[in-house]
Amino acid sequence: MDEKYVTKAEFEKFQDEEFKPLREEVRELRVTFGAFRQEMAEFRAEMRGDIKVLNVRMDNLERNLEKSNKVVMWIAAVYAVPMLFMMYQILAK
Repeated sequence: MDEKYVTKAEFEKFQDEEFKPLREEVRELRVTFGAFRQEMAEFRAEMRGDIKVLNVRMDNLERNLEKSNKVVMWIAAVYAVPMLFMMYQILAK
């Protein structure tokens, strides 16, 4: 058996030299991750707001397009009725 036993002094030396810096890095990473998570939540909320604004704009554009289509149909009807009447007169002769 090749087991190695360490003394308390060696273990404390390991803790001071290697373990504590790792623990500090983990703390820093947790803080950084928390800040990143908060930033992403704010970004998501901002994007949701932008998407809502775009949806409202698209709805307005759709309504305006429907109105303009109705106007075009009325204009076409106004022009079509006299033409149909003229065609009827020409064909009736």
